[in-house]
Amino acid sequence: MSRPSRELIDWWKPRIGALDPWRELGAYEISELYAERQTAPYHELARQLLVINHPAQFKVLLCGARGSGKSTELVRLAREIEGDYCVVQTDLGAGLPDSASTLAIVTLLGVAALYALENWSGPDAIPTEMSSRGASKLDGALRRFGDAVPVADLMKAVGGIVTLFAPGTGAAIGATSKVVEASSKGSARLHSALTRGPLGDRLEPEQDEDARAVVEAVNAILIDLEQACGRTPLLLADGLDKRTSVEDVEVALRDEQLLREIAAPLILTGPVNLRYDPRFRKTPGNFRLSILYNVPTREQADDGEVRFCKTGIAMLKDLYERRRAAAGLADLIPDALVERAAEMSSGIVRDFLRLLHTACMNAMSAGRQAVIESDLEQAIKALRLEMQGYLSQGDIDTLRHVLDRRMVPDTNKADTLLFENFIACYPNGDLWYRPHELIVDFVVAHSGRS
Repeated sequence: MSRPSRELIDWWKPRIGALDPWRELGAYEISELYAERQTAPYHELARQLLVINHPAQFKVLLCGARGSGKSTELVRLAREIEGDYCVVQTDLGAGLPDSASTLAIVTLLGVAALYALENWSGPDAIPTEMSSRGASKLDGALRRFGDAVPVADLMKAVGGIVTLFAPGTGAAIGATSKVVEASSKGSARLHSALTRGPLGDRLEPEQDEDARAVVEAVNAILIDLEQACGRTPLLLADGLDKRTSVEDVEVALRDEQLLREIAAPLILTGPVNLRYDPRFRKTPGNFRLSILYNVPTREQADDGEVRFCKTGIAMLKDLYERRRAAAGLADLIPDALVERAAEMSSGIVRDFLRLLHTACMNAMSAGRQAVIESDLEQAIKALRLEMQGYLSQGDIDTLRHVLDRRMVPDTNKADTLLFENFIACYPNGDLWYRPHELIVDFVVAHSGRS
């Protein structure tokens, strides 16, 4: 196949970019591009934040499948309550190495709050003096663990992973010219700093007092931030499910009590596996769970038959229309093919966009300006083969169990398959599970059952 012409590439580039499955929505475009789902968690979270008497006690774990839209949900929430809170969103996925501990998360949140202080634009704020005082206190607390990277150095790298909502002007800002570095350089600096000593491992009992000194330093920074902006800080910590494995997530939350001691409301996103963790059950003073389920592209009828869910598929089609319309583009993909992509995505937003994005790439490679059925089927086949290539016979048998029972067995293998999106989690009256739609036929054909 010959390379597409320069003209055709230029024609396709904005269209393919509009469907980029890895693009994270900015605050300025959330109103246009956010497709409402019936059980969107941001509604309830916003209501609770607006009426709660003691915001610092508000600790939530928002969990869901990788690529299900948790980051977008946080941005939508921030837009809903930005007039009442100083919202500081931190991308833990980019800022933390896989081996980082809970203390590293606390430290990163403290540095993010310092960044907010330095960039606050309120008319009566004195952020430079406050941020210097806070940095000094956090430096002192971290030195109790031995050699530590100066907080000033962390500040130089953190700008690219922090977003501030409505900093005095009603706008959202991310990295500014003052702190922007090459993202790889900044991430490498953070990763190196946040794996030193206890920041890369579980705390020993004798280190509890030192760890609480770090929490106290972070809390002092949050008090200064509230004074500077006149609103309670709200910390949004996103991307914990970007860890390499379930075990890495467990390391990051081994000392989760430190997160509960942070004197600000905190919403932390993580993988759907955490819904089973007894530490996050709704008890006084604990994290409460909020679930972002897969978009329900499958449902179970009263007679037990599993069929496609029109409501969920319509929501994903609306998402495509929003992306297309916001980019000012004519229709590229026939409605039937958009629906087919929705059905095969298992309600994972990123997989839906990935199928459409790849179908567009296939059309461009074929020298066309429109997607046809074969383009999408090639995309479906490629993603199916990619997923099948990771599966052992034991994995396939586990997935067949899920298909037959609509439940996830209590095994490490099943946990990994759920974490890696080989299993989809649907709200359907009673919660039930199903293998990713792309591999259902493969599972049936290759499991040890007839």
